[in-house]
Amino acid sequence: MGKWVFVLACLLPFAGGAQQESKRLKHEFQLSAGLNSYFAFEIEPSYSYMFHKNIGVVGALRGFGELVDDLRYDLRGPEYQWRVIDNRKKVGGLIFRPAIRFRFPIVGDWVSIAAEPGVLLNLIPDERLEFGYVNTEKFEFITKYQTIKNKGGQVLFYEMKTYISAVIDNWSILAGYNLSTFDTYSGRRNIIIEGDALNTHLPGKTKFSHAGFVGVGYFF
Repeated sequence: MGKWVFVLACLLPFAGGAQQESKRLKHEFQLSAGLNSYFAFEIEPSYSYMFHKNIGVVGALRGFGELVDDLRYDLRGPEYQWRVIDNRKKVGGLIFRPAIRFRFPIVGDWVSIAAEPGVLLNLIPDERLEFGYVNTEKFEFITKYQTIKNKGGQVLFYEMKTYISAVIDNWSILAGYNLSTFDTYSGRRNIIIEGDALNTHLPGKTKFSHAGFVGVGYFF
């Protein structure tokens, strides 16, 4: 009898560990906000499923928007300007981000570093902008309008998202950095009106876009 009691006592820690593993929380919702190198803010809700303790999949929808409208958007002629109508002057949109998450524990399960290589999909790659004609010598009100849709906007971009996360109960606090090929102005760079390319009035395209962000997460 004593022998069986001893065996059961030895097995209890393993059984408890297995039970704890089965109760491991595999789902996480995150909400993050940041600023990219094009001076556009980014807000991203995301959902992740950890099919392994340190490996999972992520789906996110990121909204972005220019913080300050750029007066260089006006296309100039000798005596006139074609101005982007105010309600569309600031660039903005939504992009979908599927990714894989790799988690690297630092201090137990409480502090870790995460890396999420993935892609950014711009499902509406071409903007349609409305321009108003203004005589710059007589300073008249807008007398005519022209609507032009961009062509050849980029759909697919690549991104590496990395962050450090601290977990308290079911909650996590995170801060990190994104490196991507995303071009905030891709949806309007190829617009041309009367031979003047809008791209020459926009911030220049860079090889990589950088962004810093902070956020919170909830495991369930």
